[in-house]
Amino acid sequence: MVELWWSSWVPAVAPYAILLRLFIAGAMSADEFEVVFLRLYKSDATDWSPELFEVLDGLFADVDDYCADPSLRESVGGTDEEALRVRCEVAVDKLRELAG
Repeated sequence: MVELWWSSWVPAVAPYAILLRLFIAGAMSADEFEVVFLRLYKSDATDWSPELFEVLDGLFADVDDYCADPSLRESVGGTDEEALRVRCEVAVDKLRELAG
């Protein structure tokens, strides 16, 4: 039996960890990540510890800052796909420390 890399994580964090790894690995675009993450986050009723909530809420803000349109991004000060990917790498590292 193969042990899954996320099997030791806090169970409620696993969907976020899997989603983050897919995006970081380039298996999904920032637009796809944005849609899936926002649906997951907004429908999540988990009573998070303050530390985990801080990471996930920060990630929500990062996703909210993402803007695919370069001209709009420039005028509103949003982030591009690469910047979002870097922020996701930071978030998954923090989640690994807290929930892994």
